[in-house]
Amino acid sequence: MLDTEVLSRSPSRALDVVTPVGAVRFAVRVDGWDVPARPEFTWGLDSGGRLCRWRHRSVRLDVLSGETGSGLPGVTRETAIFRVLAREPLSEFVVQVELADPPADAAGSESAFTVETADAAVSVGGPGAEALRRCSRAGHHVPPYWSGLADESVELDGARLTWQLPGVERGDYAELWVAVAWSAAGGDPGRAVDLDPARVLRELTH
Repeated sequence: MLDTEVLSRSPSRALDVVTPVGAVRFAVRVDGWDVPARPEFTWGLDSGGRLCRWRHRSVRLDVLSGETGSGLPGVTRETAIFRVLAREPLSEFVVQVELADPPADAAGSESAFTVETADAAVSVGGPGAEALRRCSRAGHHVPPYWSGLADESVELDGARLTWQLPGVERGDYAELWVAVAWSAAGGDPGRAVDLDPARVLRELTH
């Protein structure tokens, strides 16, 4: 993903994103391995973002994260791009993202949700199943054998999203991107979580 030999090490911390409505937390499981919240290695990037890395006998997980331009006035966006590299055949790749202690009402669609308080609105989202199938057919971000990905692979439950993704063959990789955006109450941060992962990747690694 990046040449870590030319990057500077940074203190490791969890991927949590702090928003005006509360913390957005991530959980990852790969091939039965529950990935620890704190990465093994972290490097700072010139963009202000960071590269986090976890290693296991069967997989390497890299996560690029940081603030990226939303293109919308008054909307702040943090993006995380998860990349698993299979050292051995992997049976599953699961990413869950959840807003801790959300307000009672969360409005959502297949792969995004928005919550709002009197002071702020927060949206969280990522690719739906159809978007991942298109990427698979085009040979971008995910393996070509994911082209038959089931709709049920992406699940929304209130203010929690889960991507229950298929296995990854040895030597292959798969990427998943999640955006967290917020604005003052009455804003529309939901538009900012529908993004082009290639453009965001370039922005974080420039």
